[in-house]
Amino acid sequence: MAPRSERAARDRALWMVRLATVGSAAGALGLTWVFSDAAQAYFSGKPAPRSAPVVPVVPVAAAPVQQPPQVIQTIVHHPYQGGSRAPAPAPGGAAPRPPAQAPGAPPPPPPPPVCKSTPSKPC
Repeated sequence: MAPRSERAARDRALWMVRLATVGSAAGALGLTWVFSDAAQAYFSGKPAPRSAPVVPVVPVAAAPVQQPPQVIQTIVHHPYQGGSRAPAPAPGGAAPRPPAQAPGAPPPPPPPPVCKSTPSKPC
């Protein structure tokens, strides 16, 4: 009886594989049909079944104009306080002062070029 039961088990297994294959193909075909109908209904370029709300027109605001920043200057006057700690103010305002040292000597001139004598041109 062993050969008969092995043959029946094999036949049942083949039928299950065939049914699973046919069921998978039918499921794929059904899903393709559902998605194609949905795509045709919603992505065909036709207006949607219910009208979309109208978007109000919003005016475009003018571009901002740049302006220079406001400069605030505060002038503080300090009265002269005599004594040995503070120097006397210069008369006539703060003018540029001459340098503390005289300028240095200019650099020496470059040395004369080296003479390269040749038979046709002696030094």
